[in-house]
Amino acid sequence: MNFLKQKYSSKFVLFASIVFLLASFMVLFFSRNRVITASLDLSFSTTPTPYPLPTQVYESPSYFITIFGQVFGKKELFPNPAQIIDNGQRQAGNVYLDLYSENNFLPVDVRWWQQESQLVYEYVSKRLGTTNSEKAIVIFAPPQSRNCAPRGTTFHEQQPVVMIFADQDASKGQILAVLAHELGHVFIHQKYKDLNDITLIEGMATWAAGDYWKVWKGADFNSDVRAFIDRGTYLPLVQNYYLEKAYDDNSPDCIIHRDILLTEMASFLDFLIQNYGAESLSSLLDTKPPGLADGQRVVYPPNFKGVYGSEFNQLEYEWLEFLLQPSQ
Repeated sequence: MNFLKQKYSSKFVLFASIVFLLASFMVLFFSRNRVITASLDLSFSTTPTPYPLPTQVYESPSYFITIFGQVFGKKELFPNPAQIIDNGQRQAGNVYLDLYSENNFLPVDVRWWQQESQLVYEYVSKRLGTTNSEKAIVIFAPPQSRNCAPRGTTFHEQQPVVMIFADQDASKGQILAVLAHELGHVFIHQKYKDLNDITLIEGMATWAAGDYWKVWKGADFNSDVRAFIDRGTYLPLVQNYYLEKAYDDNSPDCIIHRDILLTEMASFLDFLIQNYGAESLSSLLDTKPPGLADGQRVVYPPNFKGVYGSEFNQLEYEWLEFLLQPSQ
């Protein structure tokens, strides 16, 4: 796979740049006091006033690229997948996936992996109603020690690469759930090429993990959300739509907040599918791509009102009202 070396190294930097830019956008967005302050009244006595998600306007992209170069150059966030692949550390494979490891590090039994990973692939593919023409590569690497480190990440290339950060202490349930989530990213990118809304992308990838997420967490999406509400840990989606708490490197609760918000969003999307149909959700996912206006980057919110006749905060209210009905 020598032909991948230059491609993956350059694409890797581009991918990491995009990730960092998204984080920068979020920080600047909320530092400008644009935080959504609408709250949810769980008495359900009246539907809340519609609160449209704002269009986000940022300075010239070159400014953020400059900032990225100053910060990102200090350390590498992820192992370089091109180097791992090019070194030929292939451990196993099946009809859908090739398994690689970093420095021969492999926290799973190969035979178990070959069988279970194929089942995960087929499950997620069926759930999202799509597949991928190219084999995906899965790479195992040790967990990262930095705060708010991911359990997995995906690189969208001609041949997609999924990286799973796990060691011997990681449960099989966690490993398969992370694989399912990351394969969700692979299929979502294949099916909705213009989708750029990070909340919809992460929520859909979590929803795609479905039963594997349930096994890992010990409860389905809806049950977990009810538990969040009972414990007082529920994070209103309308106040956290841009997932800043899920990716706050300075917060010791970052991973907890990430799991809560992704679970909530997966439950919310499942509600939309069950009550409004998969076609309506597909229309929502067909988002307007970002554009440039007067030298600024303009990011448009998903058109919840146009697709569902209600704004996002009203749909969140409707979903919670459904979840908290005694019969549910």
